[in-house]
Amino acid sequence: MVARFVRDEEVVGSNPATPTVGRGLTRVGPRPSVQEAKVDVPDRRPAREELGPVTAAYVDRVSWRSVNLHTHISLVNGYVYIEVPKAGCGTMKSTLGGMEAARMGPAMVTRVQDAPHDRMAATPFVKPFQLSPAKLEDALAGPNFQRFTVVREPASRLLSGYLEKIRQGLKQSEPIVEALQRKNKGLVAQDITLAQFLDVVCGQKSADQDPHWRRQVDQVGFGAIPFDAVIHLEDLDRSWGRIGELTSTPGLKENFFCKFSTGAGSKIADYYDTAMLAQVAKAYAPDYEAFGYSVPAL
Repeated sequence: MVARFVRDEEVVGSNPATPTVGRGLTRVGPRPSVQEAKVDVPDRRPAREELGPVTAAYVDRVSWRSVNLHTHISLVNGYVYIEVPKAGCGTMKSTLGGMEAARMGPAMVTRVQDAPHDRMAATPFVKPFQLSPAKLEDALAGPNFQRFTVVREPASRLLSGYLEKIRQGLKQSEPIVEALQRKNKGLVAQDITLAQFLDVVCGQKSADQDPHWRRQVDQVGFGAIPFDAVIHLEDLDRSWGRIGELTSTPGLKENFFCKFSTGAGSKIADYYDTAMLAQVAKAYAPDYEAFGYSVPAL
């Protein structure tokens, strides 16, 4: 069953069970051969009708795979953090993950904080696929868990995604390059302008967007999942007391600083013009309305 989970979801984790084999961890028993690893295993991902109503609504918004990748559950401390990529997720996963990993020892804390986005070898969280549908529904909607997320002003988040993923030519740039090459033969990721990037992503449906620029209301299942707190990234420094309450960890404070930051929030005027901001305001209107943001002024 572990082989199927890795193949289908590319995500594993445990809380407080032993983490999956990864760098520096010891496998119990012999390593399977390539032929043995291809043995047919029944696929028992839950059917939609098996899911609770809130879980099903969330899956409908983003997909089962995305729910698994971006939902971080602590059974021990009774909370669920739902991640918005490019909204402080590295800091959140490093800080909360370090706290959860402390039960496994200092080495695991270091591993989690050095690789916060490694969902296979360095996550101490329980992931949705590891829970029964009833338990997952309880985590996403029941009274036994505190649920929270961190969101970001949309124009700043889009610029951050552009500067990191597109300008550096990372894998998330490939669909953008493909879409633009239909009219711009020979175009490479590093030559894509912010205006070109916005033309592609602002015209996409949420379900078709990469999570790094997907509309945040859909990314976190807002309106379906009853959140106890929605924290603005811009207020994160002042919110650790509240996060401590949500995670049953009095005195919690950030103990990890993001190793890579685009500083996009301070570069709006350098990259946007009025028309581009209006384009973002229209395409991401649900985010602006749901989370109480105002469109930046130049």
